[in-house]
Amino acid sequence: MYPTGILKNTATNRFHPISFRLAPMPGNADERAQAQRYKSVGHHAEGFDTLEAAQQWISEQKEKGLVDVGVVWEWDGDGTPAMVEWFSKEQLTVSTESVGDAGSVAPIAVLAAAGERE
Repeated sequence: MYPTGILKNTATNRFHPISFRLAPMPGNADERAQAQRYKSVGHHAEGFDTLEAAQQWISEQKEKGLVDVGVVWEWDGDGTPAMVEWFSKEQLTVSTESVGDAGSVAPIAVLAAAGERE
């Protein structure tokens, strides 16, 4: 399973799905935590013109193990985004809010249920 969110490139206004792999803390520190630690493994380099197109692409990749966590992060477009995030079991089924601190990749809320979209 690969939790997948979306990077919004603020320089180009394109949307890039980004996937994560499980990366437990040293010494199994995650065992008592409410969420597990994940590291990014790559993003869709070309990206999409719209948020909806990026979300559609993620949903089409479910057979490959991608799980949409419902999070959008702003990204300035510089360099390769490398992120560490914490996802709860609930987020790995249905997610409606952003989590974590990604440095130059800052989380922004995209709540489909509330109809708020960038």
